[in-house]
Formats: sequence, structure tokens, C-alpha cells
Amino acid sequence: MGKITGFREYKREDPEKRGVEERVKDYREIYCGLSEDKIKIQAARCMNCGT
Repeated sequence: MGKITGFREYKREDPEKRGVEERVKDYREIYCGLSEDKIKIQAARCMNCGT
């Protein structure tokens, strides 16, 4: 479970997108992803909805 107040303490951070020049050449993922540290911070935003 994340931190109960994490959604207030940490702002949502979306992953960056690959540039259009790269994306038109292939069918790979658009998003670059987040670092492991940033993923942990985003996971702390979880409010434990029970799923």
C-alpha cells in the first residue's frame, strides 16, 4: 500500500513521450517510462482503494 497522504504530498508525474521524429519510424511504445525512484514516489500516491 502507498502512503495515506501521498496523493496530497506528491504531484502526479506522467512519463515523457518519444519525439514525433522517432515515433513515425516504428511501432514501439510512445512513452519512455519513469525511473525506479519516480515509480516508487508515484506508487506512494495510491490511496488503497481495495483492488
